[in-house]
Parts: sequence; C-alpha cells; structure tokens
Amino acid sequence: MPNLLFLGQFVPALCGTDCADIENKLDVFYKKCYESLLNKPNSPEEMFYYETYHREVFKALVELRKTLNFNFFATSDINHLIQNHDEYDLVWSVYNRISNRNNPVAFCNSEVFIQSLCEYYDIRYIGAAPTIRATAQDKRLAKLLAKDLGLKTAEYVVASKKNPLKTKAPFSPQYFVKPRFGSASIGIDETCLCDNWKDVITKSEEYFSSNIEVIVEKFIDGIYYGVPIMNAKNNTPIIGVPHYQTSDKIGQIITHKQKRFTEGGMRRYIERECFVHNIIDDARKYYKALQPCDYARIDFMIERKTGVAYFSEVNILMNLGIKSGFVQSFLQKPANDIRYSHIKSFDSYNEIIRHIIELGLNKLV
Repeated sequence: MPNLLFLGQFVPALCGTDCADIENKLDVFYKKCYESLLNKPNSPEEMFYYETYHREVFKALVELRKTLNFNFFATSDINHLIQNHDEYDLVWSVYNRISNRNNPVAFCNSEVFIQSLCEYYDIRYIGAAPTIRATAQDKRLAKLLAKDLGLKTAEYVVASKKNPLKTKAPFSPQYFVKPRFGSASIGIDETCLCDNWKDVITKSEEYFSSNIEVIVEKFIDGIYYGVPIMNAKNNTPIIGVPHYQTSDKIGQIITHKQKRFTEGGMRRYIERECFVHNIIDDARKYYKALQPCDYARIDFMIERKTGVAYFSEVNILMNLGIKSGFVQSFLQKPANDIRYSHIKSFDSYNEIIRHIIELGLNKLV
C-alpha cells in the first residue's frame, strides 16, 4: 500500500488513521485537526485558508483512503520530508511559498523547493515539475510562453531593487503594479492601479523595500476570467466551466482580502454556456505547453471595449478549497448545447480531490 505525504502551511499534523473513526463527528474532527496544527492561522485570511482549504483536503483524504487503498501522513513541517523521505512513495504539497528564519513571507525560489527535493530523493509527486513551477511563478516567463504560443498579452516591464524602473514610461497609461513572483494577490489593492509613471515608481519602491520584484503591466480595462484545467489518465486535458469575477474596487481590482472572503465587494459567476471568446482553446494550448503539470488555472482579462482576450497569468498552485473558483467551476455542470467535449464536471468536492490523488497514484504504476 503506497504511503502519501501531504504538506501545506496549515495542514493538520496527523496520520489518516488518526481520524478514521471520528470523521463523521465533525466537531470532534475539527477540534483534533486544529489542536494538531504546528502553524496556527494568525489572521482572518489565514483562518479562511485553513478552514476551507487545507483542513477540507485533509478531511477528503481521510475519507478517500478507504477506497483508494493508500496511507498518508500530513504535516506543515518540511523537515519531515527531509528526515523521513524513505518512508514515502508519493508527495502532495500545497505549499505556495515557504518562509524561513530570515524571511517570514518566503525565501527566494521557495516555490520550487519541495518538488526539487522530490526529484533529488526520486519520489513521485503530485503537481508540476520544478521547471514548470518556475515558469508559472515568474509572471514574465509565463507571458513569454503565452506570446510564443500566439496568445495576446498586455505590454509589461519588470523591475527590482537592483534594476529599478527607468524614469521614462515604456508605454502609455494606465498601469498596474504587482509582484513579479508568487500568487494569491498578496499585497494587491487599489494603490496598484496607477494613472501616471511617477506613481508607478513610488509603488514599485514600496515593493522594493520588502525585497519584492515587480511586474508593471499596461492596465486592461476588462473582466477577469479563470479557466481551471486538469490532466486525465489518458493525458487529455479536462476543463472546468470558466468562471469570472467582478469587484467593487476601482478598475475591478480583486484584492487578497476579497479572495479570502474577509472583505466584501467581489462576486463570482460561472459561465456555464462557455461562450467565452477563444479562451478555452487558448487555455488548452497553453496547458499542453506547460507539461508536466497535473492541474492549473489559466487566467485571462477580456477587454470591455474590444472583447479581446489577454493572457494574464497561470497559477499551478491555486486555492483548491471548497470556496475556490477552481473547485466551483468543476462542480458546475455546463449547458447541454456547448461545443466543447472536454468540459467536465464533478458531483462533489471529494470527487475532485479523488481525481487529483489518482493522477498521483498512477505515477506509481
């Protein structure tokens, strides 16, 4: 029977068998999960992440191990992998960024650390290869791949503390400033939208003070669309019904707090008819070029005036919690008359997690 290691920032430090007899007693189960945490959530955003994502995946694993015939241990301690790597056949890490003693947010290139360890120890893992993760985490590289595939992207420039922005704007306003690396919209708010280059420089210096590199994009006045996508056993991508989101913020900006549902003003809609320009075909094309990768969400901005779809970014370690756009899209059944045969839906959250686990277990065959 294969042994799975499940890693994440707020993952209960428990074996699957520790909860085998109490998962139907939710109050007892949730209490035991919280008490086992090595890292306790210390903000409303982190608590949301724990309660709707890491704890719920753990709960699904407890239930799925009965039918999929695997054992698992879960923890937030990465040292456990280093010290006990010989005990595991498969690793699933939902860590996005990893902190260390010198950087409480994330150390440089932490996004590829666990997958690189798995490669070193020759352990199979769920997710994407380190090189693919590096491509996705660097928004510049992600856009370069999109351009190479013929997808439209907004104009952009990157900058860092060592290589700051030029004093003259490289393209016309408006501008949007955000971290070059990472995801989850951490640090993004209305001040990221700038009307002039002077404000762009000021905003970029704010990021530089925290040693965060930036990407400055030409602002696209439009609506955000997310296309969730996963591999199947036959390596043919399956796609969830695309979703789109609106915000009451200026420029329809969606903040980190809104994504974690600790601030109102964001609304999500599911495009069940899938008549969303060409983004489904573009997403499939991009995903095929992003292999090996088990799942991803590919984001686009559709410009209001023109209807043109611009590739925005790709996220291969997005929120897989019960309230996430990725999950809600895959739970939505598409309209009967859509022309896309590769659109797929699942009947429950556990089925989605089951599909992901099976992708990993198939790598052991």
